[in-house]
Amino acid sequence: MSLCRFAFGKNQVIIKLMNVEKTMQFILDMQAQLTASAQKHDERLSRLESVAAQHDERLTRLEASVATVTDLVGRLAQAEIRLVERMDRLAQEMERLGESQAYTDQRLNALIDIVDKLIQRNGSAH
Repeated sequence: MSLCRFAFGKNQVIIKLMNVEKTMQFILDMQAQLTASAQKHDERLSRLESVAAQHDERLTRLEASVATVTDLVGRLAQAEIRLVERMDRLAQEMERLGESQAYTDQRLNALIDIVDKLIQRNGSAH
């Protein structure tokens, strides 16, 4: 180790010089460690970017699937509305048919009564 003296006016400063070779080796070692660390971070960042790209692709597919499902749900809702409307019309037609059937039954019963009376009258006349 050597000493170096600098004169600044009346004051003198004594600086101990470190071994320059050790200092340079330390700096080089630190630089190598930083380089290795940076390389590892770059590799990890590259993997993360790849995973993020895969996630973006999956997200795009999921968005398309959600849009398809949403469209299908909308179609199903419309079909259900049409089905309910048809069922309502069918129920109304069934009610009218029931009323018509009751009226037909009344008329048929009246006809049967007339035929029975005619048969009885013709049967008693013989």
